[in-house]
Amino acid sequence: MTSLGYEAAALGAALSWAIGGLIAARPTGVLGGPRFTRLRMYWVAFALALIATLVGGWDSVGTRELVLLSMSGIVGLALGDAALFTAFAIVGPRRTGILFAANAPIAAILSAIVFGERFSFPALIGSGLVMIGVTFAIAFGTRPGQNHHWEEIKGNLLVGIGFGLLGAAGQAVGVLLADPAFEADLDPWAGAAVRAIVGLAALVALRGFFERRTRVPYPERIGWKLWGIIIASGTIAMVIGKTLVLIALADGDPGIVSVLVSTSPALQLPLIWLVTRERPAAGAWVGAVLASVGTAMIVV
Repeated sequence: MTSLGYEAAALGAALSWAIGGLIAARPTGVLGGPRFTRLRMYWVAFALALIATLVGGWDSVGTRELVLLSMSGIVGLALGDAALFTAFAIVGPRRTGILFAANAPIAAILSAIVFGERFSFPALIGSGLVMIGVTFAIAFGTRPGQNHHWEEIKGNLLVGIGFGLLGAAGQAVGVLLADPAFEADLDPWAGAAVRAIVGLAALVALRGFFERRTRVPYPERIGWKLWGIIIASGTIAMVIGKTLVLIALADGDPGIVSVLVSTSPALQLPLIWLVTRERPAAGAWVGAVLASVGTAMIVV
């Protein structure tokens, strides 16, 4: 694959995550974050398991990898995604997307504490930029005249921010747990499928705990249209996005791939503008760019 090819694949992954997040906006409002996460994970676990079976990757999963990936699925997908999509329902996709960027500095800090990894000066500056960008995008991200419901705060802003940061932390811990497993000769599809299956099992087991606490009433019937949106969100964000990342990493430089993938919060803003026909505020652009640049400095 040419250089342009893997760069395009990495940007395509970032765009897939941005689109998948926007698609999730409606069902999270109708179902609540935990329910949406569980229902979406039914499809994602099935799709990833099917792909892993077709490529013959299950034999690469050993006991050590199974344990690490299972813990990663519980923390990153069950707890992390449930918190993240709860934030979606409260503060909307733009604010949640920028809050999720905090997973990079959280992962860097945890790596330094747990694994003794050196926290470089660029990573320190990058962490600061991410947090400044997140703060800027939330504090100054809405301008007068924006009336689209994606910019509404449905509940307590601080609670929404808390869930968004909790989701980012869950993602960071989930990645740190999964990383040693993927360093072995593990098929990436089988690894992703194990995470999804165990994450789904945890969501089902914790269904009563999570879903009794959501303020969103469960609909009497989930129609095919809503199911289609749920499946589309999972397919675009977690299946197509995953595929493009693997394509990019197959022939590309991991550092460059990570930088390009980290642009997802910035790529989301033109999509929001296109869908809502309301130009995002200058603070939203500045915050997204700062968060993307900061993430790039951390991961390189």
